[in-house]
Amino acid sequence: MTVLPSRHQIDRFFLLSWLWVVLHVTAFTTGSAYSTPGLVAWTLATTISYAFLYLLPAVVPGYLLHHWLRRRPATGGARLALAGVVVGLTGIVQVLLFADRVIHEMYGFHINGFVIDLVFSPGGIDSLGASRSTELTAALIVLALLTLQAATWWWTTRQTEQAPPHRRLRLRWVLLAILGFALGERLAYGYSAAVNYQPILFASERYPFYVPTTFRKLAARLGVEVGDEAAEGVQLRHGGLSYPLVPLHVEAPARPPNIVWMVAESLRFDLLDPAIMPNLWRFSTQALRLEQHYSGGNGTQMGIFSMFYGLYGNYWFPMIKAARSPLLMDVLQQQNYQFSLHTSTVFTYPQFDRTVFLKMDPADMQPIPDGAPPWDRDRMNIDRLLGFLDRRDPDRPFMAYMFFEGTHANYNFPPDCVIAEPYLDDFNYLSADFKGQMSLIKNRYLNAAHHVDRQIGRVTAYLAQKGLLDNTIVIVLGDHGEEFMERSERWGHAAEFNRYQTSTVAVVRVPGAKPQVISGITSHLDIPATVMPLLGVRNPAQDYSQGQNLLAPDFRRDYAVAADWHRVAYIGEKYKVAFPTNVRGAVRMEVLDADDRPVVDREQAKAEIRQETVEMMNNLTRFSRPRG
Repeated sequence: MTVLPSRHQIDRFFLLSWLWVVLHVTAFTTGSAYSTPGLVAWTLATTISYAFLYLLPAVVPGYLLHHWLRRRPATGGARLALAGVVVGLTGIVQVLLFADRVIHEMYGFHINGFVIDLVFSPGGIDSLGASRSTELTAALIVLALLTLQAATWWWTTRQTEQAPPHRRLRLRWVLLAILGFALGERLAYGYSAAVNYQPILFASERYPFYVPTTFRKLAARLGVEVGDEAAEGVQLRHGGLSYPLVPLHVEAPARPPNIVWMVAESLRFDLLDPAIMPNLWRFSTQALRLEQHYSGGNGTQMGIFSMFYGLYGNYWFPMIKAARSPLLMDVLQQQNYQFSLHTSTVFTYPQFDRTVFLKMDPADMQPIPDGAPPWDRDRMNIDRLLGFLDRRDPDRPFMAYMFFEGTHANYNFPPDCVIAEPYLDDFNYLSADFKGQMSLIKNRYLNAAHHVDRQIGRVTAYLAQKGLLDNTIVIVLGDHGEEFMERSERWGHAAEFNRYQTSTVAVVRVPGAKPQVISGITSHLDIPATVMPLLGVRNPAQDYSQGQNLLAPDFRRDYAVAADWHRVAYIGEKYKVAFPTNVRGAVRMEVLDADDRPVVDREQAKAEIRQETVEMMNNLTRFSRPRG
């Protein structure tokens, strides 16, 4: 006769699963978390209690299902269903913790809204650019974690109950002990928050979904000397949009300029080199070459958004909510432009189909998301773009856009574009020795950039050959930068606001404008403010943008601003300061110097740039209407 596992066996299964989770969570901690007895006690208490919290989504359904099945006739199907639910749910917890740890080690953040958006937006997972070996390794790890849970189930339920009642596990005592650990770490964190004891505050950042508890007012009433807030963040509340601040006044030119706008994934500033990108380098001698140019973000979403809207990246959220397209694209449509929009990924991740290209005719949007290596998709897209230029109506202006994917990790290129050797042949995200192989990984990146340059060269050569440069604005940018551990322990982007992750290649050619090199700070925000006057927009840039006109004789930018999902960063010549936005808990305001090193005297640094940061803070909501 089929017998369901006993309550004692279920208890043992979840207890052992909890121990596996404890081991998993321990991997999130670092050596600094064990530097003092107090930190050791807090770390152990937090690890033990949070491991239990992470397992709760499996524990509660598992016990409820077991209780429900016990009231019905025991069958083989019931036992199998119970095993499937508890093994599956505990396995999912293990898999999510593993995924979170990989994300945190690579990018410095846990599973958050950005990651969830990536997973559930069409094309999000594909945007990671993982190799087949990476996908296979990930599948084997998932299988191993699920197998561990299945083996745990088999071992704890393989035989009938034999232990006498007085020797059985008393779950209530385990729960009471975990509750004690949870209460202790809550009190310790609350006290640390009150007195600004940073070791515990910073250690808490290592735990996924850590929920801080603070009682600063109570501590002050009890006579505890309350320190400064550890998290110096910004709370933004957008009640609506005032974009533009006043209606645009447009006097369309008799001969509107064409626009060719090319953006390359992760194309950081120092790739504009004659040996790496010879075609773009030669073209830059006929254009504005921006040598200290910053993206509006450290990822694609904020980078592309900022170059089309001319606004800080935090405006992404109210813009997508309000379904508001950029004014630049609106003006182009009003002037009857022809469009040919290309990407070697998709327009749905990030959701540019709901922001930048919201009002575009789907027939003008031509993604090539898969079916060929990224470098080949880049080449095919340029074939299509040049075909459009051949077929276009010569009596109407055109806007052509291209997003290159070849320079996205894992950095893809054909054999005839190898300029940097040796390079890592199989770039497996999960098995690569990042520190030991970083130079080999970077060589892949250089080779990929060389191929992108070849495609850019095809476009600029075509424009010159057909005599189109006399009336065509050409813009070439990176969406953001890419780091190879030059400034931090990070590889890639979306983790830091240092120059390697935020500064990009930038070349802008405007017909009739004198070629020049701008060595000071420039920003993606400046692109709309430069292009809109050429389209006949008579408003000052501040009516619709937070950028400045690069062609203005008095152009000068004192600082740039970059953003991600939870932070906004001031980037100046001397300091970089990252402010958390709409985040509660143990998040830090980072203050770095020009070389991206932590500043010792933070207060002095903040005082030196107080005027600029106040201006930046005001700009965070300048195009928003207050709530209510």
